[in-house]
Amino acid sequence: MNLLRRRFLGSSLIVLGSSLLEALATPLWRWPGTKRLEAATLPIPSTSNSPAASPVQFVDVAREAGLTVPNVWGGADHKKYIIEAKGSGLAFFDYDNDGWLDIYLTNGTRFNTDWPPGKTPTSHLYKNNRDGTFTDVTEKSGLARTGWQTGVCVGDYDNDGWDDLFCCFWGHNILFHNSGDGTFTDVTRKAGVYDDQIRWGAGCTWLDYDRDGRLDLFVCNYIKLDREKTPSKTDPPQCQWKGVPVMCGPRGLTGD
Repeated sequence: MNLLRRRFLGSSLIVLGSSLLEALATPLWRWPGTKRLEAATLPIPSTSNSPAASPVQFVDVAREAGLTVPNVWGGADHKKYIIEAKGSGLAFFDYDNDGWLDIYLTNGTRFNTDWPPGKTPTSHLYKNNRDGTFTDVTEKSGLARTGWQTGVCVGDYDNDGWDDLFCCFWGHNILFHNSGDGTFTDVTRKAGVYDDQIRWGAGCTWLDYDRDGRLDLFVCNYIKLDREKTPSKTDPPQCQWKGVPVMCGPRGLTGD
């Protein structure tokens, strides 16, 4: 039970919300609008009352660490549907039990795009090299999937000592079982968590709600989205905000 509690508490700290990441990663001037907000590029004036700089500084070391794969989510310059306005998440977890946190990065895709060979966006698994760098082991792991993956939660659902992954998609969610040899197997149907309906899985968490020593799974959905029936921002007048065309939803769309 102590091992279960450790893994659950650990996993609850490592899943990042896609909405927060999206908000932090989107420059102000890229939000929908007819005018670029030039003020967003102006420096913040300094005053004598300004607080001193923090002694703790963060530095972008993604390239040096080997984390250079593009994160794709909808159109690069123009986004028509609400699904393209969201984003994906990631998880830090020790998939190989070597005592070092590895990285699982979710990814998205684009509508009506023919990707060049080898350029199709997928989720990625990065192994920690224990020296501040990571190696992409996605192909070997069996975790390469293409789709609108919105989130992930980590938990050892079968108590075998190896962390497993439940991945949320717009489409069909996937449960990956950690085989303990560096590979993962899709056991969604076998585990009884496959849904034949198209859903927008917004997030998930593992918890032992009945205290039987086994992790249970909670999945939340967002809205029902049928791209063929969902208006784009260029269609009806109701898909506007203060006269500016915006992506329709979630207002006017059915919750799930």
